[in-house]
Amino acid sequence: MPAAGSRESLVQRALPSFLGLLFAILTIVAVLLLFMVRHVVLVLFVSVLFAAALTGPSEWLHRRFRLPLGLAAVVIYFASFAVIVGIGWFVVPPLLGQVGEFADRAPEYAERFQGIREAYAELRDNFPALPPFEEQQSRLGNAILDRAGERAAALPSDVFSIFFDLLAVFFVSLLLLTNRLRIRDFILSVIHPDHRRRTGFVLDRGWLRIGAYLRAKAIVMAIVGVITYIPLVLIGVPFAIPLSVIVAFGELIPLVGSWLARIPLFAIAALDSPRTFVLTLIVSIVTQNLQGYVISPLIEGDQLDIHPLLVFVAVLMGVSLGGAVGGFVAVPAAAIVDLVVREVVVPWRRAQLRSSASAPPRLSSTQAP
Repeated sequence: MPAAGSRESLVQRALPSFLGLLFAILTIVAVLLLFMVRHVVLVLFVSVLFAAALTGPSEWLHRRFRLPLGLAAVVIYFASFAVIVGIGWFVVPPLLGQVGEFADRAPEYAERFQGIREAYAELRDNFPALPPFEEQQSRLGNAILDRAGERAAALPSDVFSIFFDLLAVFFVSLLLLTNRLRIRDFILSVIHPDHRRRTGFVLDRGWLRIGAYLRAKAIVMAIVGVITYIPLVLIGVPFAIPLSVIVAFGELIPLVGSWLARIPLFAIAALDSPRTFVLTLIVSIVTQNLQGYVISPLIEGDQLDIHPLLVFVAVLMGVSLGGAVGGFVAVPAAAIVDLVVREVVVPWRRAQLRSSASAPPRLSSTQAP
């Protein structure tokens, strides 16, 4: 029979492997659960972002006018809502008018569509393997009709879901904003006293950075919308208002969002005329460089201070998991992870390495006297 000491030694050697396997299984289960409830997690994270963005203005009202923090937050929410309604009051009527203009100009676009048909016929003469234009047109039309029918059938439930999500974001962010200090104190109460100062620093810095980033992003979106709209009007691009709004909202997704949002703009400009398309492309390049090298550095600065590669990977993951909203929240989420790694994980690991380097070397059993 094996001795008790050998059995104990075997258990001690196997314990790290068992714990590692158990931790891996629990990690996989946690990731699967998060994926299943990703919509709820997304709503909660958006609520955190809104609460962080409104913390600064709410605390300013609280200090300046001695308002309770909850009342100051409600005032900020209603002021923001009033600004949105005011913008809509001036934007929606022209927007509807331009939609009607699009219907009026449909025959003109149809004539240009006939030109596309003739160009495709010439291309098919050189490449007979291409399917007939009518077949391609039928496939595209059926796909558009099917998609439009699905969206129309799902419109009531989508509207209700959006309304419910907005309501949830409003109440959750309001509760987070008014109870932020209590939540912070509770988190610090379960942290070891030696690490409370560092943890509090990370919590406060992450909260303030994200809030400042989102407020600056809203300002950048407004500026980009304006500097896009004015050249489009001067060039004569149809439907300048809705196209400028789409480009402005594209700024929510860093790096790729601004160009993806310009796809409808380029399509409308190309249908208008080659001259309009070329001028629109030049204006878009100038506007994008102006935004990247002047507007964003001046307004956003380096509030998040994360590597562009990390931003790109985070956006790809966010879009794949949560669509456009996922791409929007991906960058602040990556900034939080980056901050934790820099301020917590890296110092902790370096301290471990220093302590292990300063410890005297252990003698093996063959070297021991």
